[in-house]
Amino acid sequence: MGTAVFLNVSGGGHVIATYGLVGELVRRGERVVYYEAPHFRDDIEALGAEFRPTPPFEHYTGPLTRDRFHHEIDLAPILTWWAMEWIPKLLEPIRGLEPDYIVHDSLAIWGRAIAHLLGIPGICSVHTPAFNWSFALRSGRYWRDMPAMFRTSFRTLQGFRATERRLRRAFGLPRTSFMDTLTNRQPVILCHTPRELQPHDHVFDDRYHFIGSVHTRPTQGRSAFPLEQLREPLIYIGFGTICDPGPAFFRNCLTALGGLDCQVVMILSASTRRADLGEIPPHVIVWSLAEDGMAPQLEILPRASLFVMNGGMGGAREAAWHGVPMLAVGTTFETYSISERIEEQGAGIHLLPSVSPGTLRAAALEAITDRSYASNSARIGEACRKAGGAVRGADLILDHVRKPRAA
Repeated sequence: MGTAVFLNVSGGGHVIATYGLVGELVRRGERVVYYEAPHFRDDIEALGAEFRPTPPFEHYTGPLTRDRFHHEIDLAPILTWWAMEWIPKLLEPIRGLEPDYIVHDSLAIWGRAIAHLLGIPGICSVHTPAFNWSFALRSGRYWRDMPAMFRTSFRTLQGFRATERRLRRAFGLPRTSFMDTLTNRQPVILCHTPRELQPHDHVFDDRYHFIGSVHTRPTQGRSAFPLEQLREPLIYIGFGTICDPGPAFFRNCLTALGGLDCQVVMILSASTRRADLGEIPPHVIVWSLAEDGMAPQLEILPRASLFVMNGGMGGAREAAWHGVPMLAVGTTFETYSISERIEEQGAGIHLLPSVSPGTLRAAALEAITDRSYASNSARIGEACRKAGGAVRGADLILDHVRKPRAA
C-alpha cells in the first residue's frame, strides 16, 4: 500500500474532478491524504480518504492587490505568492506522512514544489483545458485580448518575477517560467476531459492523458434542492462558483426564457440575489449559491433539455455525459476557448455574456429543437466513458510511481 497526498486550489470543479480518482485509489488499497478547504471535508472523508485542512487564507497582500483582475495571465503572480505562503506551512507536515507521490492541480505550484523538495513523483491533475503556448497562439481570443494584456502586463510581470525570485531563493527551487506557473507539468498529466472537448488537442505530447472523468459528490443527496418539483422540458442555467456573468445576464435569461412553455431552473452566481431579478414567473425555480448552497447538478442535468452555462470544462463534461445540448457563454479566456470547442463539435452554441434576450431565446429554441445538438453532446459523453476515467487514471499513476528510479 502506498501513500498519496492530494493538493488542490479549492475551486469546486477542480476538487470534484479528482473524486473518482481518489475513490479508485482508496479501493485499490492506497492511503490518500487530501489537503483542502474545510467545506470539502465531508466529501473527502466519504470517499475513504483522510482530510487535512489547508492553512487558513490570510489577507492577500501580494502583487496586483490594488489592480483589477484582467486576464488569466494575472494568475501567475497571485499563485506564486500563495506558494510562498503555503510551502513553509505544508512541507514538514507532508514530509511527516512519508508519501510515495503527490497528485496536485495544474495551478498548485506548491504541489509541484513540495514533490520536488521531497524527491518523490508528482502527478498533475488538469480540470481546465490543458494549456501551453501552442494552444494560446492558436486562439483567436488570445490575439483579440493582446492589446489589453500589453496595457496591463508590466505590473503582472514585475510582480511575478519578484515573487518567483523570493520563492526560488527561499527553497532552492529551479527557475519557474511564466507558463510553468500556470501549468505545473509533470511526467504524467491527467486531463479530466476527453480529447473531443480539449481545444487544439493535437498540440499536446504523450505526457497528457485525456481520461474523461465524471464523478458526482458523495454527499450530493444532502442538498435541499427541490428535485421533486422538476418537470420536462427543462432549461437549466448555471455558471458554477467562479465564473459570474452578473445580475444583468440573469435578468436577460428571465426575459428570454420566462415565456417559453418549459420549466427553468436558474442557479444564481455569487453577485446576484433573488431581489435583483424582479418578478419571478411561477415556472422558474431560482436557487442561490450564496444563500442556498451548492445545487445537485448531476441530478438536474439528466432531466434537462438544455444547459445554459459558462463554458467551464466541468459543466461541459457533465452535460455531455448526459447528452444535454449547451448554450456556452464564455466569460474568460479559458471558458471562451471551451465554448468555441463545444460549438465546433456541434454540441451547442457559443454566445457572449452581452447576448440580447432575443438572440438568447432564438439560440435556446434552436438547440432544443434541432436534435443534432443533443446527438453530438451524447457522442462526447460516450467519448468520456471510453476514455477510461478514474480506473485509467489510477492505472497511469500507479504504473508511474512503481517504476524503478535512480537514487
